[in-house]
Formats: sequence, structure tokens, C-alpha cells
Amino acid sequence: MTTTHPAGLDCPPTRWELQFPAKADQLAEVRHSTQEWLAHCPLDEYRAYDVLLAVGEACANAIEHGHRGDGGTIRLWFVREAGCLRITVADHGRWKDPDPGPDQVRGRGMAMIRALIPEVEVTITAGGTTVEMRIPLSW
Repeated sequence: MTTTHPAGLDCPPTRWELQFPAKADQLAEVRHSTQEWLAHCPLDEYRAYDVLLAVGEACANAIEHGHRGDGGTIRLWFVREAGCLRITVADHGRWKDPDPGPDQVRGRGMAMIRALIPEVEVTITAGGTTVEMRIPLSW
């Protein structure tokens, strides 16, 4: 797992990035690292938890649907901009086709992300899937 942010006087940094293997056993560390960084953002604890939950779900989706054990890498990055926090989760795999029948237990991840985060955009290309989320820093 690699964490990067530019050197400088920002405390906390306005940019933060994490790259990790597309394996489910990485999710706990991803959540922990994300939670540490979010603790320095101007979000109340409830919105920070919403972000943490949405990021965890987007990363889990990238692992399960985007890579399916292919040994790939997932990138997660945060950018604090004027008035908002932009979060991106990107994989380089190919998503599996959804199961044709409704599943009463699964398949709610994107709906949950959209309920937690005001702006969500999903881009699917031959080179992978990117989930971009934006949340205002003040509501």
C-alpha cells in the first residue's frame, strides 16, 4: 500500500493518494488510512463517516467487480478544493456483467454511495472504471 501527498506547508495536505492491491484483505487498512486523513478535514463526524462508508463501498466494488483477483491495483485519491472535497476511486480492470435476476441481499452499493454523497459520477471505459464523488465542505 502506497500513500503519497505533495511536500509543502499544507497540514493536512490538500491532496492525498493511496494505491493498493485489489484484494479484499486491503479494505481495513484503506478505511483506517482514509479515516486518519478525514480527521484533518473540515467535515463533522457524521459527514466524515458518510465519506468513509462511500469510499469503502467504492473500493470494495472496484475489487469485486473491476479486478476479480487479477492482481491489479486500485487508486484512491482525495483533493480538497475551494468549498468541496473530491474523491476518486479508479480501477483498471473490466467490470463483470450484472446478474440478470434481482438479488435481495446484494447490488445496493452504488445506490448507497449516491444516498451518502451529493455528487457521484461513474465513468466506465475499456481501461477501467472511475468513481468520482464530490461533497461540499459546508452544508
